[in-house]
Amino acid sequence: MDSKNVTNNKTPLPDLPLTRRHFWLLIVSQMEQTIVLVLTVAVSVLLPMMKLYYLHTTGSEPNVLVQGCVGAAGLLGITLGAPILGSIGDRDGYLGVFRLSALLILIGGLGAWLIDGSIWYTVGSLFLCGLGVGGGYSVDDVYLSELMPAKWRIRMIGLAKTIAAAGGCWGALVAYGILKLYPSIDHWRYAMMTVAALGLITLLMRIRWWQSPKWLMIKGRPQQAQAAAEHFLGPDAAAVPASADETRHVPFLELFSGSRIWKVIATSVPWALSGVTTYGMASFMPVILMQLGLHIGSEDASSVVAVEDTVLLTAVINVFLPLGFLIGLILLDKIYHIRLMALGFAVSALAILGVLIGHTLALPGWIGILSFVLYQAAQSAGPGIVTFILPAEVFSPAERGTGAGFGASIGKSGAIAGVFLMPIILKYSGVTGVLAACCGAMVLGAVITYIAGRKALPKPGK
Repeated sequence: MDSKNVTNNKTPLPDLPLTRRHFWLLIVSQMEQTIVLVLTVAVSVLLPMMKLYYLHTTGSEPNVLVQGCVGAAGLLGITLGAPILGSIGDRDGYLGVFRLSALLILIGGLGAWLIDGSIWYTVGSLFLCGLGVGGGYSVDDVYLSELMPAKWRIRMIGLAKTIAAAGGCWGALVAYGILKLYPSIDHWRYAMMTVAALGLITLLMRIRWWQSPKWLMIKGRPQQAQAAAEHFLGPDAAAVPASADETRHVPFLELFSGSRIWKVIATSVPWALSGVTTYGMASFMPVILMQLGLHIGSEDASSVVAVEDTVLLTAVINVFLPLGFLIGLILLDKIYHIRLMALGFAVSALAILGVLIGHTLALPGWIGILSFVLYQAAQSAGPGIVTFILPAEVFSPAERGTGAGFGASIGKSGAIAGVFLMPIILKYSGVTGVLAACCGAMVLGAVITYIAGRKALPKPGK
């Protein structure tokens, strides 16, 4: 039967052909995915600059607990913002949360950039940015899943992550440019101006945006849902009525009963282990590179020039973030997704081990740099992309919101742990301790993915 509705000659949103309009909707919807990587890069610049500032002005660096709080503040905001703002969106509509998220990022970015004084002002501003990013996390998947054509949905969601990953590269380049313009330790917070700018751009893009047609259908407002569908994708688009499965509520504790427990483990624990390394190393990448002695120009680890040098090297390494996601996107149709994620973890572990061996044996620096490049590509192509799409594959519509929300919360908890513990490990075990811990997290991620993933998402045909 023709997919078009015979009564009004309109096509349901999932059955529409892919158009240029879909790509615009994808870009606007995924902005928080980009912003979180730019925010991570900004914090990775802010931390060594902050240490230099306080070392020169007070004679001592902030203690490792304070450094951990600065690094983890945004991630804590994400962890709390996603469930809190997500529940508000479920109750009152996603449009308000979509705009509020951008506004919070704008205000937090401005505060972290412009407010002088106690470090805790910066921590509070970073937390506010995280709340906004978390709110966007809770909503972007709703819009992406609803508005993308069904046959292209997984690829488009993967493309969203690929586009967002580019933020890790150009965000580092912009941060490098800011350091060149303001090469003084007095401007240690200035990398955050990029986050503020992205918050403003995102807010402006969402002024002409509409309520979720699916949410309006669930709330019994079909005429408004149809109007929203036409606003998004033209007069031929038809809003899709909500199914009983989509409106049925699954109690939280029910997720941990029967075979669902494997779904919960597969979509949360590997995500957390990936976050430990991804955000832990990314937030302290310039510091780690300086301690490893990997550089392009300056060898003076106590100067702004050295920070500039490592930020530029970070940008070079981060080029392989989107490349890795692109590789993963190509492989999604060719490799069993659990195998792809486990393989990504395993290769990431080997790459980090390569950095550790190169440092221990004092091998040429290019070996360590290539190992970091391999890590970025493998992490992105495996856990980076699969953890994002896996909840939609293993959970039914009735349990997806609760299951995906729990997975995201546990995943970001792992990131918080990684960022908070990183300066402590650096102080007491040095960079070798950091690399050993990250390698162990990747190995554990591969093992848990292999065990739980096969039960949560059996191979096709089984």
